[in-house]
Amino acid sequence: MIFSEKLIIDNASVQTKDELFNLAAKKLSELKMINNSYLPALQRREKSFPTGLQTKTIGVAIPHCDPINIKKDGILVVRLNKPIPFQQMGSSDTEVEVKIVFFICSTGAQQQLQNLRELIAMFQDDSFLKEVYQSKNLFDALSLWKGK
Repeated sequence: MIFSEKLIIDNASVQTKDELFNLAAKKLSELKMINNSYLPALQRREKSFPTGLQTKTIGVAIPHCDPINIKKDGILVVRLNKPIPFQQMGSSDTEVEVKIVFFICSTGAQQQLQNLRELIAMFQDDSFLKEVYQSKNLFDALSLWKGK
């Protein structure tokens, strides 16, 4: 999994998940990585299959949708100024205060599964996630993952 500096939004000031999803879709659209169907597909997918995860250190989320909505592979990473609530993965009534969001954009199901596995492995490293969240340069902190 390779992170790209152009796929980072740092210190995002959004109040709701809808504002966050619109911000992500705008950025991904500017980079010509998604189809017009992306935003509604992402919203539907998140509503049906929530992606909030509470790790030992911080709340994260991994929103994604069907690869048919994606033109180019990549992971958009958004670090939020203020946590926003996401529904906990696998739960209908538990919320997670999310601080970092990883929007997985995969053109194929296998790549999407691989990205999910690698992100989950990354989330299990508590000190790494804390370091990423507290870093001054988010890209440099994420790039450390390559060496793990």
